[in-house]
Amino acid sequence: MKKQIYLDYNATVPLLKEVKKSLIDCMDVGPLNASSIHYYGRKGKDIIDIARTNISELINTNKNNIIFTSSATEAINLLFSNFDTIVVSSVEHFAVLSSSKSDHIIPVNQHGVVDLNFLETYLKKLVKKNKKILVSVMWVNNETGIIQPIEDVVEIAKKLGCLVHCDAAQALGKIKINLEEIELDFLTLSGHKIGAPTGIGALIYNDKIDLMPQILGGGQEKGMRAGTENILGIRGFGEAAKFFVNATENNCSKVKSLRDYFQEKVKTLSPKTIFFGEKGNRVANTTLMALPEIPGDLALMKLDLESFSVSSGSACSSGKVSKSHVVSAMGYDNLASNSVRFSFPPNDSILKLENLITRKELDRLAQCWSNL
Repeated sequence: MKKQIYLDYNATVPLLKEVKKSLIDCMDVGPLNASSIHYYGRKGKDIIDIARTNISELINTNKNNIIFTSSATEAINLLFSNFDTIVVSSVEHFAVLSSSKSDHIIPVNQHGVVDLNFLETYLKKLVKKNKKILVSVMWVNNETGIIQPIEDVVEIAKKLGCLVHCDAAQALGKIKINLEEIELDFLTLSGHKIGAPTGIGALIYNDKIDLMPQILGGGQEKGMRAGTENILGIRGFGEAAKFFVNATENNCSKVKSLRDYFQEKVKTLSPKTIFFGEKGNRVANTTLMALPEIPGDLALMKLDLESFSVSSGSACSSGKVSKSHVVSAMGYDNLASNSVRFSFPPNDSILKLENLITRKELDRLAQCWSNL
């Protein structure tokens, strides 16, 4: 039986060993409900507080500005429910595009980078008609791995009196995030993208801005998100953040070396392959590519039969492969149903921890791709 090779880390990072141990330890503590005032309630509060501290250290922010939610998607929906006018880029995750219901779309260039000149011109016109505008641009694209010029987006938006949100689900653990150095108003995160359990996310917000909650009830999370806290999920998120804080500056040189090695092999064996955003500023672990005559769903099935777990950049909630709005937005509409994403571990620390993939295995993957 062939070894199963997982190269879908942008979808989810497997539960880290340290996180798994922390969850077992947490379950052994006892019945934890942070709303209770007795011993076990205090234990629950302590676990949540430690997790907030760990996450705040990873992104350099005030821990009191972190609100835990069930996912990054919920955090985005909570935020967007407070705004009527939201400006988004054309390559945002569907969590942003669907919940914003926005007609204010900023295009990207052929490399998948947001058009800053268009953004500035568009906002100048929009601010004359609207007082409360939220600009939402992701930090790292989940399909291409392209890093957006968030500092420039923030500078333009702030100059025109707009608030700014950044979906950083794909950036966390891959690039440095320092909220002390950038004037973002809102940031959303997803725990399972860095090896925490699924079902936990966070909204980091500017507490000088009043937000109305979506979920009402017992007033947990400073009244911003009611419902008994998911202590196991929060503990796991905090432990994963701690692991990444301790990783060597999120060094990605070995991950990048493997990704680039694979790309060069593919170019040699399958020169018709198109790489999306290859010449843009990308995170080290991601490559999105396509063969002009091979549908993405067919490629996925054939690679899966060869024991390689990869994904279409456009997999929807049903698990079906749909046309990639990201690839279309970059000007490759004819290839939008053909794209396949290969995403390696987010950094060298996880790569070393699991000894996940070798160059010999990448040789076989490149050969399988060329045989599609």
